[in-house]
Amino acid sequence: MSTAPGTSGPPVTGMELAEISLDLSLRRAIQAVAGTRDYYPFHHDEQFAKDNGAEGIFFNTMFLQGFVGRAVNEWFGNDAFPRRLEVAMRGSNYVGRTMTAGGTVGETRSEDGRTLVDVAITLGTEDGPTTEVKVTVQLP
Repeated sequence: MSTAPGTSGPPVTGMELAEISLDLSLRRAIQAVAGTRDYYPFHHDEQFAKDNGAEGIFFNTMFLQGFVGRAVNEWFGNDAFPRRLEVAMRGSNYVGRTMTAGGTVGETRSEDGRTLVDVAITLGTEDGPTTEVKVTVQLP
């Protein structure tokens, strides 16, 4: 079984996972639009976004899901596999901010010969929390 980051043992319920941060640059936003083919103007056209009530360009759902996948791999290793993902967006992640993921380990269990860990993740920026995520991770 994988060990939890910075420890010598398996993940323990209530364990706080180290924060992971990512700069939300304009370049990264445009790459995300191209990579996900999500051409909704809020994700690449600053004037459109502002004209329609947003502060500016913000990142799409698939980008957030990808960042969660990166965090899972950093916390539990490259062979960890997200089995279930639930995303609740509560705010926008705008260009020019830094997004941070923090996680808390929930239940760890064995199911059908697999070790599964439930993790609650909060994504946020300098503006505060933006996204709540529940993920079930299969450990290698």
